[in-house]
Amino acid sequence: MLQVLSMCLRCPFAAAMLLLTAGAGDAASSFDISAIMQNAVDQVKGNIFSVLAIVVPAIAVVVAVIISVKFGIGWLKRMKG
Repeated sequence: MLQVLSMCLRCPFAAAMLLLTAGAGDAASSFDISAIMQNAVDQVKGNIFSVLAIVVPAIAVVVAVIISVKFGIGWLKRMKG
């Protein structure tokens, strides 16, 4: 443990790698970084698509309202004048 603490001061990344590889035999071999990263990427993609499912229609509605008001005001001006 003292080795890890002294390594943290010099190189935190190396200390983290040492902690990840150190452990009981089964615990170290069952740690699968690619599966963890794949799961994280899948979660981020799901979150992005769920946000886009809300934001894109909202942007379309706002743009449609702006265009409608703009043409409506122009139409009223033509009728008046």
